[in-house]
Amino acid sequence: MDRLRQLGLEVRGEGEGLEATLVLTDPLSHPVGSGAVERVTFQVREERLVPVSPPEVVGLRPIALGAVREAREVEAEVADAFNEHLFHVQRRSVELRALGLSPQVDPVSLVLSARLEEHGLALTLVADRQGNFQVSAAERGGQALSVPPGHTFELSEFRERGALVGYLAALFGEQGPAEAARTQRPGAAGEGLVRFSEILQAFGEGAVVPPRSGLELLVLLEVEGRPYRFAVARVAGRTFRGLLAGGQGKVWAERFELDDFPGVVPLVADLLKVPAEAVKLVGSGAPQE
Repeated sequence: MDRLRQLGLEVRGEGEGLEATLVLTDPLSHPVGSGAVERVTFQVREERLVPVSPPEVVGLRPIALGAVREAREVEAEVADAFNEHLFHVQRRSVELRALGLSPQVDPVSLVLSARLEEHGLALTLVADRQGNFQVSAAERGGQALSVPPGHTFELSEFRERGALVGYLAALFGEQGPAEAARTQRPGAAGEGLVRFSEILQAFGEGAVVPPRSGLELLVLLEVEGRPYRFAVARVAGRTFRGLLAGGQGKVWAERFELDDFPGVVPLVADLLKVPAEAVKLVGSGAPQE
C-alpha cells in the first residue's frame, strides 16, 4: 500500500480486493460524446496495475509497478494505452469497411464490434484494446452456437470477405464430413462449391495463382470417427493462415509458409497425436469467386 500511495494513488481494500485510483491531471478525451475520463481505478494483481474502471479503460494493457516511480508516469502509461486503443479502433474500422462490414463503437466502453451474416451464419466480431478480433456470439438459423473461448485472429490477413467467412465458418461447422462431402459433389444444388481436383483437371497443374489473388480452401476430415475441418486462407504470396477445428471448437490456428507446410494429414496426425492412417480425408472444396 505504501508503494501505491507513493505513486499518488488513492488506495482502498486489501488482499485480492486491493484497488487504487488515479485522478488524472489531463483527462482522457472521449471521442464519442462530450465526456472525458477523469479518474482511473486499478486492481493490483501480481505487481501490476490493471485498469478496471471506468468502462472506457477496461482491458487496457496493465502497468508494471516496477516501471513507474510517480503519478505522472502512471498517467502517461494510461494515456499511451488509451490512445493506442483509439488508433486500433480507427484502423480496424477502415479494414472492416473494406470487407463490407459496418463497424460499431459502443458509446460507453468504446469497444469496436461488427456483425457478419453469411449463409445463415451470424457472427458478432469484437476487438480488444490491442486490436485483436474474436467472435463473441454466433448463431446459425437463429439458434445460438457455442463460441470457442480465447480464439483471436488478425483481421488484416483477410483481404476479401469470403476468406474471412470461410475461415470463421470452420469454427462452427455443424455437418459431419460425410454429409458435407455429399453437398459438395459436382452439381450439388445451391452449394456453388468446386473440388480442387476439378480445377486441376480443367486447367492443368501448370496453372498458377497470381501473387495478389485471394485463395481459400476447406478440407473435411474424420479422425477415429470424429469430424474435423481444416480451413486455410492465403495471407500474401506463399504465406497462409490455417485453422483446424473439431466438434469442441478450435484445435490449432497459425500462420505458415507454403514451402514449410507438411501436408494436411501429417499436420493433423501430429496435432492430434494419432497415426497418419487414422486421418481420413473426406472432401475438400474452394468457394468460387
